[in-house]
Order: sequence, then C-alpha cells, then structure tokens
Amino acid sequence: MTAVLCQAVADVAARRPDHVAVVDIDGSRIRYRELVALGERLAAGLYARGVRAGDTVAFALPNSVRYVALIMAVARVGARYVPLMRNFTAADTERAVGQARPVLLVAGREHHVAPGAVPVVSLDDLDVDAPPAPEEPYAGLFRQLWTSGSTGFPKMMVWRQDKFVAERRRWLADTGIVADDVFYCRHPLDVAHATDLHVFAALLSGARLVLADPDDSPRAYLDRLQRERATVMSALPAHYEMLVRAGADAQVDLSRLRRPLCGGAYLSPDVVRAAADTLGVHIRQIYGSTEFGLALGNMADELQTSGAMPPVRGVGARLAPLVDEHTSIGELVLRSDCTSEGYLFADAANARTFRDGEFWTGDVAQEVGDGAFRIIGRVSEVLSTPDGPVLAPVLDAECRAASPGTQVVSLPLDPGELTDRVLVAVRPGHGVAAEDAVRQVTAVLAGHRLAATVRLVDEIPHTPVGKIDKPALRRQFELVSR
Repeated sequence: MTAVLCQAVADVAARRPDHVAVVDIDGSRIRYRELVALGERLAAGLYARGVRAGDTVAFALPNSVRYVALIMAVARVGARYVPLMRNFTAADTERAVGQARPVLLVAGREHHVAPGAVPVVSLDDLDVDAPPAPEEPYAGLFRQLWTSGSTGFPKMMVWRQDKFVAERRRWLADTGIVADDVFYCRHPLDVAHATDLHVFAALLSGARLVLADPDDSPRAYLDRLQRERATVMSALPAHYEMLVRAGADAQVDLSRLRRPLCGGAYLSPDVVRAAADTLGVHIRQIYGSTEFGLALGNMADELQTSGAMPPVRGVGARLAPLVDEHTSIGELVLRSDCTSEGYLFADAANARTFRDGEFWTGDVAQEVGDGAFRIIGRVSEVLSTPDGPVLAPVLDAECRAASPGTQVVSLPLDPGELTDRVLVAVRPGHGVAAEDAVRQVTAVLAGHRLAATVRLVDEIPHTPVGKIDKPALRRQFELVSR
C-alpha cells in the first residue's frame, strides 16, 4: 500500500484508465493512467533530490496538469507541500519560508525567495528517469495551505492525508457528484478553493477536471465553461457577478452546469436572481473553510434566495449567540471527525478556533429553521445599531442596491468589539458620478444610524482567490487590523 491519497486516485485510474482526468489551460488532455504515471515519475524525482517523509516542499507554479501531478507526488513520498502565494511580497515570502522551512522549492514563476535560501528546481528537473520512490504505508500530514488572509497575514494550516480523503468522499456523496461530471476550476491551484472543490473532488470521483488560467477575462471563463460542457463549478459571489456581466450581451448556454456552487461568507439574493436570469443556472450555496472542510450546503434545484444551508452529513453545527437578546444570530460552531490538524506556529489562533473538539468558525450565521443556517459575515465585521447587530457584508449589499454598479466595502473601526464606528470604501460604478455614489451610500448608513466615514477609492484590491483584500484596504487607510 502506498500513500492514502495516491492509492485513492490509483484505484480510480484502475477503473477508468483511459478516461480524461485533467484538461490543461491550453486544452491539452491527460488520462487517468497517464496522470498516475506522471505522479510516480515526479515522486521518484523528489526522492532522488532527497525529499523524505515529513519534509516540506514549496511550490511557486502556475496552473498546469503537472502541478496537479506534483501534489500527488509529494503525497506519494510522505512529504508535505506548501504554495508560495502569487500575491506574497518579498517580506511575505521570507516570513512564509521561515515558517514552512521547505527542503526544496519547485518553481515555474516569480517567487521572491532569496538566492540560496532554499534549493530550487523546475518541474522539468523532476520529470526524469529515476528509481521509483519506495512503497510505504503513509496517511500522515501532507497539506500546508494558507488561509484566505481576509483578516491579516494568512495562517498556515495542515491536513492529514487520511482525514482529507475521508472528508472529500463524504462531501462528494452529499452533493451527488459522479464520474461523468466535468469540473471547471477558475482558481489558482495555490488555494484550497481550487484543490478541495475542484482538483480532488474531480480526481476522487473519477470525473474530468478543467483548469483555467486565473488571469483570463470573465468572457473567456464563460466561453470555456460552455465549450468544455462543464457540469460542476465552485466560485465566489463576485465571480458569479462577473459572469453575469459577461453574459449580459451574449448567447449563453450553461444548461449542463448542474452544480453551480458558490462559497463565500455572503451571497446576495440579487446575484442568485441575476445568475438565473442571465446564465440560466440555480446557484447552490455551500459553506466551509480551509481549516475545517465543507460544512453546509444546499443542493436543491431552486432559486436559493434565502441563503439557507443544512449541515453536510457527518457535520454538527450550533450557534454561540453574540448578544443575549438575539439568540438566533451568533458565531457558527462546527464539529466533525475528519478535519485539519489546525494552524502551525499560531498557538493563540488555535486556542481560539479549536476548542474541545469544536471548530469556532469566526463567521456569524442566522438559524433559519429546520436545522439550516444562513451565513452573513465575520464576527469581526459586526456593527451595532439601535435595531440590533448588522454585518458589514449585508451593509455593503444594501449600499450596492442603492447605487447599482458601485463597489462598496465596509471596514468596522473596532473589529470584534460591537460598536457603531465604520469606514466605508466606495468605488463609483461606470457612469455613476462620485458625488451621487457617496450621497446614496451615506443615506443607507444614516438609515442604520451608524457613525460612518465614506472614502472614495480608485480600486478595490482582491486576494488571489478573488475575495476582497480587506487587510490591504486597512493598510491603505492606516487602520490597524486585529
């Protein structure tokens, strides 16, 4: 027996050897038997370079079939992998390398690693004839991924192979994904949204994975979704908004997209309706995290404007109320028998997040009946109003509705302390006068009786996965992020 993850993919390859496993960004295809063979060659290359069980290998690579195979190769030798994110600065990279302590860096793009800090090789260097890596049972740690970084410098967390495979399989059964599905992945493979919801969901089910260039335009995404006849895609609310805009003046046929999944803290009902009207799809909302895995999901083929999601089978969920008089709203607390091992080098975060076998998400949810929950934002984004708590993402949605096309981001000035002080960044929409956007947003804020300051910005920064980069905005406005 070899590593748990690789054996699971090899079992699929034994059943479907000539089925297409991955379609690369250039349209080239690789079959399951070829993918497994490539993973074995890269594992042998890693072993020949001295990588052993328990070591960490850093990645700085663009999306490709060989990136997928390299993840399998690292798992095969019992090592761990950690991506160096595309948006890391030189200082971020130095900090990341200092924490991860990789024995090797596999690079194919700019990475900011100082010369001599880590041995560097290319994928070509590893894909050579070499004696195979030894076959040893291994189910230990293999994934060191970064959290989204939406509240500060990303934290590094780690998963065991066996728990990761069990969690993926449980979620596949819950969503009804099958081997005939085609997964379209528009995210960089450096992030969990790509590997969890696309790469390994596809490979463990025997389906086809289609890799996109994360730098493509929304219209290019839309065209490829149709051309590849995708049946499964997971994206953030902002990505669906982009697809709706790209499809507004085009002939769109996404009728095969039976699982248009949407993760993220807050999905506006307006986006759900627009996706149905313009793209012809009913978004299925899901919720999870890099640390926990998938927790909630609604697979019903209906217009999901309520945001209600029941827990995935095998997941327990409850609320910890924020204030005594509003017990239906609180921090979502989860429990599962297959989740991550927690954060590395972040003892305070571990103590706050992992408590007595439960995972405290840091997200605020509302219980909406029948055991379902609606996610409405982060605990650090709760604002106090005379009518009760208001979440920053909800406030942003109200502002956008008042000024269509305008981008709005609310930044609580006392995150986590439940006050009424907020700074609101506003980027006027196309054709919207700045003074009109400010006036419309200010009226919404006044309606909630918030102590608000409105600032105009030229751009709203985003993280590589597509979330709004709130720490970057806080730095821009010289706000301290906690």
